[in-house]
Amino acid sequence: MEKLKFIKEQMAAIGIPYNFGEWSSAVKYPYYVGEITEEPITTEDGLEESTFIVTGFHRGKRIDLEKDKAKIKKHFDPICGLVGETENGAIIVFYDGAFYIPSGEASLLKIQINLKIKEWKGA
Repeated sequence: MEKLKFIKEQMAAIGIPYNFGEWSSAVKYPYYVGEITEEPITTEDGLEESTFIVTGFHRGKRIDLEKDKAKIKKHFDPICGLVGETENGAIIVFYDGAFYIPSGEASLLKIQINLKIKEWKGA
């Protein structure tokens, strides 16, 4: 839960309209929806790794999605990441690539932006 809160706060900080799971506000393009996939814990230090998928939707110019992607990439640097504290430990989030997804609708653009999350408890 802490990683979801961290992502929500960071997306708000950079002005990206975002909700987890589904868009529940009045539709104003572009907007972004997040989902998460968690990987099994394989280390003794309690490291939890996840991939956070941010899907953007837009009825407009592709450049608008590219500008938002650039803001996300800069904020969650692919090399250094964005380091933060959670109530129970530490978190670091890295930009991990993006690509466009066919929407099946001529005027609807979709982009998938992947973020890699590493989280430790008790740090």
